[in-house]
Amino acid sequence: MVHVTRYSAPWFLRISKKEYKWTVRVSPGPHSLQASIPLSLFLRDYLKVAINLREAKNIISAGKVLVDGRVRRDYRYPVGLMDVVSIPSADLYFRIVPDNARYMRAVQIQKEEAGFKLARVLDKRIVKGGNIQLNLDGGRNIQLAKDKASEYKFPTLITLKIAIPNQEVLGYYEVKEGNYAVIIGGKNVGRHGTIAKIQKATYKTRRYSIVTIQTKDGNTYETNLENIMVIGNEQPEIKVD
Repeated sequence: MVHVTRYSAPWFLRISKKEYKWTVRVSPGPHSLQASIPLSLFLRDYLKVAINLREAKNIISAGKVLVDGRVRRDYRYPVGLMDVVSIPSADLYFRIVPDNARYMRAVQIQKEEAGFKLARVLDKRIVKGGNIQLNLDGGRNIQLAKDKASEYKFPTLITLKIAIPNQEVLGYYEVKEGNYAVIIGGKNVGRHGTIAKIQKATYKTRRYSIVTIQTKDGNTYETNLENIMVIGNEQPEIKVD
């Protein structure tokens, strides 16, 4: 199915619910239906670089749009949080960041910043040959050679800074007090600031820990550890406003 009714589409899409019955449905990909924006709608309704859907399709099919450094020609390709959307021919570069009002939004960034993205480690496993595979959010996987695995002791929910599209690990940011983080889920999505406190859970998994974020204006927000993405040490590594 290439379409979905507008009332069944994700609430955060910037589309009129009453103008037409149908809208574009995302293709299967790195982000789910309820956490992504079809690439064509992103160009038309968020970036305003296309007047209508036909024009957006033409731009995409011409190979002018890159997502995370790779050309995407599917007008239904799903884009989600922390993805980098580039239109090099127009010298336009954007990153999708969390937003408290509409769940996600696009911020324009410099070309240099479009060369990397941030992704959390969700899981680790040993694969064939003894290599370590890191499963990241956004459907991304990175394999570490067995002989170098000891150099990269990445716990789950740590944030990696990776080059795109070759996925070279450029750095990492730990979940610890004093580091800078953004809330990517829950009612406080989009709030960002310094991790003021981590209240560790008594359960076996640390994912139930409560994290307190203190923003620049002095306000504090609490959320589950799973809703946190660390985006820098003392300052954010990416543009979030």
